[in-house]
Amino acid sequence: MIFVLVSQGAIRYPRAMKRPIVSLLAVFAVATAHAGSFGGPPPFKNGSPLTSGTDGTYQAVASGTNVTGLFSWHMSGGAQTPEQGNNSWIFFVDGEILSGQTSAVVSRGKVVGILDSTTSSGVPTTGNGTITLPLVFIIPGNTGSGQFTGKIDLNSPIAYFSGQGNLSGTAPRVDQIVFLRDAAVPVTIVPITIPGSTLGNIAFKFRGSRVSTQ
Repeated sequence: MIFVLVSQGAIRYPRAMKRPIVSLLAVFAVATAHAGSFGGPPPFKNGSPLTSGTDGTYQAVASGTNVTGLFSWHMSGGAQTPEQGNNSWIFFVDGEILSGQTSAVVSRGKVVGILDSTTSSGVPTTGNGTITLPLVFIIPGNTGSGQFTGKIDLNSPIAYFSGQGNLSGTAPRVDQIVFLRDAAVPVTIVPITIPGSTLGNIAFKFRGSRVSTQ
């Protein structure tokens, strides 16, 4: 703690003492500004001293042996948003294109994520939001899923991050195809067997940053 004595008369210091006092005052100003005083940053938000906290859109590029890919995710209010367009991944592995949805968490200098496989082509709808019949679902057989972990610099506005992960083929499974020909016709369900993926365990490294705080 630094004490400043104030008197009615001017305080005169020897010239040899002026430089240490100036240095102490400079250190004190920097320390208090970092703590949030004198125009410093607000209280920490999700481990980040930035006013935007961890919110924003994150993108990364991945590379490894016979693999090139990219993945992204979006956060708002310190949590990942549900929009699929901003939370996705796509990898090129041994001549095949694999894709899916990304789930990620950013906290206290670390980033952890899951690469989930795509299971269907989605439900087609018209302009007014009604379902278009007949419905056709595409269930890919050679799919993959994976995970990634890394470190992230939450003191930087671009939140640079890097790390490593792996991608593996999905195991064989039994799924169902649902046919909806008309609203008045009963639903037809056909069980099908989805073969396992030929994709082995693929390791990769990644580098990325926050590309937007919106």
